[in-house]
Amino acid sequence: MAKQRKSKSIAEKESYRWLEGYQCACAVKQACPATLVVNMADREGDIQEWLVDVLRREPGQRAECIIRAKENRRLAPGAAQRYLWAEMQQTGALGTLTIDLARQPDRPPRPITLAGTAKPVTFYGARRPGGKRPPVTVSAVYAQESSPPQGEAPVEWLLLTSLPVTDFLRACTVVHWYRCRWEIEVFFRVLKQGCQIEQLRVQTDQRLLNALAMYLIVAWRIHTITMAGRAYPEVSYEVVFEPREWHMLYTMQHHCHPPPTPPPLREMVRSLAQLGGFLARKGDGEPGLKTIWQGYQRLHDFIYAVDTYRIVKGLERSMG
Repeated sequence: MAKQRKSKSIAEKESYRWLEGYQCACAVKQACPATLVVNMADREGDIQEWLVDVLRREPGQRAECIIRAKENRRLAPGAAQRYLWAEMQQTGALGTLTIDLARQPDRPPRPITLAGTAKPVTFYGARRPGGKRPPVTVSAVYAQESSPPQGEAPVEWLLLTSLPVTDFLRACTVVHWYRCRWEIEVFFRVLKQGCQIEQLRVQTDQRLLNALAMYLIVAWRIHTITMAGRAYPEVSYEVVFEPREWHMLYTMQHHCHPPPTPPPLREMVRSLAQLGGFLARKGDGEPGLKTIWQGYQRLHDFIYAVDTYRIVKGLERSMG
């Protein structure tokens, strides 16, 4: 199977979607020439054709890229034993940065300190059906956890980017921007699992586009509620909730009329998540996306029921 895969052109492989995605990013750049557009990818996107495509375009007309490295490519020029990972691990650290590592199913959240380094690297051209690709020069940013907890592997990221990285500050910027990729993953999780767009059964392309446009707004709203509740716990509910939403939510939670002064945002988000199954125990941390989207759906079911009841009662009164 591996031999057959190597014999295929890039257009015949699933990884070609990364090139198509990058072309869309370049279209965004051309529509917004004054904006820095950065296309990010995890290790699935580590294909040399993408890097070649980036670097053949004019800097002012292309989207930049940040790709997490997967392949341990041989570097050029130099001896055959010079490879990417060993080269970056042997390069002295430029400094350290501390970030918060998010909770995972098998790992609690914790702050981590990363030792970071950066340097330009040049890869030999990869051999592909139809000929050898040209060499590629990009910036490599390497960040490794310096003191992991006992029994845990250190966090390690090796990022390849078309952005110029000439000092530690710019290396930190690349690391922070790459971390934003997880928020993109979370957004699409809401879109696929919460909105279930893969279950759509529409008959025309236009109907599919219309449905996606609506569900993108829904997914953005759920994601915004979740992240805002964590980042700005004490701000006003008005950042994300409409008055009738928080009024209904408060009434359902406390079985009384809402107060004239609304509670802080974090309290309202947690109340919303409790509608979706969040237990709010002392050690539970902040609610996740699933309980929030389920709670939000239940909240609007109740709002719809109350609105319908009021319409019915209004019709009864008008009829006498």
